[in-house]
Formats: sequence, C-alpha cells, structure tokens
Amino acid sequence: MQEKIKHHYRKIAPPSVLVEFNSALDSRMLSLSNGILVHLVSCGTQEVMRIELGFKAGSWYQPAKSVATATNMLIPNGTSKHTADQIAEYFEFYGSHVETNTEKDHAYITLYTLNKYYKNTLPMLAEVLMDAIFPDEEVVIYRKTKKQALSVNLQKVKYLARINFNEQIFGKGHPYGMRLHFEDIDRLEAELLREFHRKFYRSENCFIFVSGLLPPGFEKEMEFYFGQLPGNREPSPSPPAYSIESSLEQKQFVSLPNNTQSALRIGKATINRTHPDYQGLSVLNTMLGGYFGSRLMKNLREDKGFTYGISSALLSLQQSGMLVIASEVGASKRERAVKEIYKEIRKLKQEPVPDEELNLVRNYMLGALMRGLDGPFAVAERLRGAYEYGQGKDYFYAYAQTIRLITSSRLLELANQYLDEKSLFETVAGV
Repeated sequence: MQEKIKHHYRKIAPPSVLVEFNSALDSRMLSLSNGILVHLVSCGTQEVMRIELGFKAGSWYQPAKSVATATNMLIPNGTSKHTADQIAEYFEFYGSHVETNTEKDHAYITLYTLNKYYKNTLPMLAEVLMDAIFPDEEVVIYRKTKKQALSVNLQKVKYLARINFNEQIFGKGHPYGMRLHFEDIDRLEAELLREFHRKFYRSENCFIFVSGLLPPGFEKEMEFYFGQLPGNREPSPSPPAYSIESSLEQKQFVSLPNNTQSALRIGKATINRTHPDYQGLSVLNTMLGGYFGSRLMKNLREDKGFTYGISSALLSLQQSGMLVIASEVGASKRERAVKEIYKEIRKLKQEPVPDEELNLVRNYMLGALMRGLDGPFAVAERLRGAYEYGQGKDYFYAYAQTIRLITSSRLLELANQYLDEKSLFETVAGV
C-alpha cells in the first residue's frame, strides 16, 4: 500500500522587509581633444563591450518630418569606401553589430563588440559616423520600406491611438506631437539627410558611453578615432522653440472599421525628471498602473476581465513630460473600461493609500531599480539617462530615498495636483 504523503503549508506569511538599495554606479570620465566627453563604465565578467554614441539630433531638431530618423538609420548604409552590404558583413565577421535608435530629443549609434576585436571594429564605426554618404539607392529603399510600414501601422488601433493622442496633447506642429504622412516620406532626399548629418553629428553635439570589461589602453583608441570628429565651423544652430498647443477637444474617437478591439489612451503633458515632484509622481504612477500588481491591472484585468493588459507610464522628455494610460479592450467593453480607469484615478485622489499596498509598491520599485542597474550595459544606460538631464549618480540614491520615505499623505497631494480629471485627454481608436 502506497504511503500517503503529508503536505505542510505555511499558514503565516514571513515578515516583509524593505529592500535595501545598494548598487555600484562607478564610472570614469574622459575628455577627448575635440571636447567630447566619454563616460567609461568598466565592470562585469564578459569580454564584451558596448560603445554608445549619443547626439542631440532627435526629431526635435529636424527641419522636416522623419529626417532625424532617416539620417540616423542610414548612417551605417554606405561610406565613400564601403557599401551597406560590405559594412554589415564586416561587423558580422567580427561577431559585432551596430544598432541605431532615434528618439524625440537624441539619436544614438551603438556598437556591440568582443574585446578581442575592438581594434578592428572601432575604425569601421568611426568611418560610418564621419564618412556617411547616404547613397541615393539606400534612400529610395528606405522610403519604400517606411511607406510599407506606415501602411501596416495605419490599420492598427494601437498605432492610431498613440499618434492621435500625442497630437492631441502637444499639437500638430510640435515635435512631440507630429504625425507622419506618406507625402512626408516622399520628400526625403539624400541631400536633406546629408545636410542634417553635417549640422548635428558633430563633436559639440556628441557624448559617448562605453561599458563592459574594458581592456587596458582603450582610452587611447577612443582619442585616436573619435577625437577626430570635427565640430561645426559655424556656431551650432539653436534648437527651435515650440509651444504646446493642446487640442480644444479633450475626447477624440478615431474610427477603424472591422476591428474587434479598441485602443485607449488617457493622460496629459506633465513634468519631466528635472522637476522636484517627478520621483514622487513616479511612485504614484507605479501604484496606478506601472506594474503587474497595479490598481488598474487588478481592476480591469483580474476583476473585470476587460483586457489582457493595461499600464500607465510617466515619460520624461527634454522639453516636457507625459503621463499616459494605455490599453486595448474589446469594443463592447470600451465605455465600461474607461469608467473604471477614472474610478481608480478618483480613489487615489480621495483615499490615502493603505500602508500594506504602499510597502508592496516600495519593494517592487526598489527591486526594479536594482535590476535596472545589473550589469555594465544597464548601468551605462541609466547613467546616460541621468547625464542627458544634467544629473549624476546621486539622482538614483535620491530616487531610492524618495521611494523609501514617501508617505500616503504626500501621494494624496500629488494625485490631487496632477490627476485632475478636467486636465486629462482621452483618445479611443477602433469601432
């Protein structure tokens, strides 16, 4: 006869202990002869490094739509010595690859390379940066690919909600709110990209973050290759000034027939990470919809079954910020979902957060902060984000302290200050 196995279950949960924030954020600074600041984050155990070149060359600075994105994406697609295919094959031969990313304020070119081959890959990285020629045939391919992608996106409720929401809160003429049209893509010409590259991919606009287990003598190589990046002979163009011109219509509906889903966006333009309230507001945002156990997830996903996922995000931009709640729900449940979102917002404004919930959010955020600083690449990325706002590593220690010490009464104040329903915009795309 088989012996029965007795199972013993814990009846009392172990005591909750607040996570201690303890992370190494060490970096060194190197100034090249042309004034470029190189931030060196040397740690880790793997013989690999990441070299990220950042430029003040995001869409904020572009003379026409999509110029910044097209320029940055096509920089590795041809020099006077090598074609796009030859460049790609060269990096692949050495087990390396180059990524480009363009955001609202900055553009980045990033090389991942093995330490033993960095002396082979650095010269090619410098070549594609300083000798990019933007071949006409590559621009033609880019235009075709971009138009195909736009055609696909225009059939997605998620995309329509995002672009309409951004335009709604920032305005049609604002770089943070501009939407792309097919005719904008048709206007992209090689010479337009070359001119943007000449003006903005220069030493005075550049900063570099290098991370990984950095080999001895690496600094000399950086000076040799990137100390040659020239500056503008004339003063750099001043960034254009734009004012936020939000739509007078705070609720918008974008029809896309033959869809069973509706995409929701609710939020507003708000503060960025230089504002003293930003860290506290980020705690409030996390509680509302910033993690899987948030109030919005518990209500709309777990309790009501309206959606697979809903989130809220506090986005920081150089010239502004944005609070946005985003989800996709069945068309028949859209109105009820919106009501529940506002219900959770009102709760945060009317009722103090219970201590148990606040401690749970504190632990989640401190843990996430620690995980976000795990490894040299992650540390470099965080430090780069702080550098772009004129902040240093002390920002993260202050952030951890805010998470640990913020009170329910302070969260109540922030909710009433920043979550006024009359200030929120709403975009729905679907049927």
